[in-house]
Amino acid sequence: MTLVSEAVAALHVWVVLAESAGVHQETAEHLKAALTDAAEVRVDRGAELFGGRGARPDLIITVGTAALDGMLEQLPKKDVGWAKIPVLATLVPQSVVEARRAIVGSRPFAAVVLDQPFSRQLALIRRALPESQRVGVVPGPQTRLHLAPLEKEARARGLQLVVGPEVRAPEDIYPSLKEVLVHADVVLALPEPLVYNAGTLQNILLTTYRARVPLVAFSSAYVKAGALLAVYSTPLQVANQTALVARDWLAGRDPPPLVYNREFTVVANDRVAASLGMRPFEVDEIMADLRRIEGGR
Repeated sequence: MTLVSEAVAALHVWVVLAESAGVHQETAEHLKAALTDAAEVRVDRGAELFGGRGARPDLIITVGTAALDGMLEQLPKKDVGWAKIPVLATLVPQSVVEARRAIVGSRPFAAVVLDQPFSRQLALIRRALPESQRVGVVPGPQTRLHLAPLEKEARARGLQLVVGPEVRAPEDIYPSLKEVLVHADVVLALPEPLVYNAGTLQNILLTTYRARVPLVAFSSAYVKAGALLAVYSTPLQVANQTALVARDWLAGRDPPPLVYNREFTVVANDRVAASLGMRPFEVDEIMADLRRIEGGR
């Protein structure tokens, strides 16, 4: 579906929050600033937006998983005029997007996902840890389906993927990780909530640290907690990418169903690097090299 309007000023965008704080609020504020010249933008919780008297939106942007789920629950209750209003999800994991597609049905739907492309994550390992040839992963129910493309990307870079037994319950994490650590030079954390969460992170970091196998993660918080490196996209970078997709949709150009953030940030824990006998990482140089690899940026 395309969105066409005779006057840009007539376009209306909802930015839906479930949490009015933290990265969700920050992303929403950046989004509003980036889209103000393209449409009238309202930022609020879903209940407040539906309860208001404003015009029906031309595009709904949900920020975070809870906001997406709330909107998918509310929209089917509306009249037929709402059936084709596109939904653009942002600040959500790819696994959540894939799981919600059946619920979305025929509604126009796209997502800017939090996940970093495997090519980027592996390029980071290649650039920052050139002596690390064997990349270990601990898969779970949401990430096991992505192992084939991850292995393909690894082979393309001369890397070997070391895959532990699938984690199906919390008690499976430690045995799978221990098996990976026997063979891996580095562990790549995948956004698998059963494996990597607030309750498991410290034990995983302690186990990898004792084995002297660095962990490359997907969040700056993980680096602060003890991971060696991470590549991720900041709220501003996520908002900018989401705004680009929204502008295309509002201009009548349908986006791809799944969009990765073009911009990214690399962070390193120099204390962990020193304890592993490594020099501090020049993250600005690493980011510049990765951008060149991705297209001469």
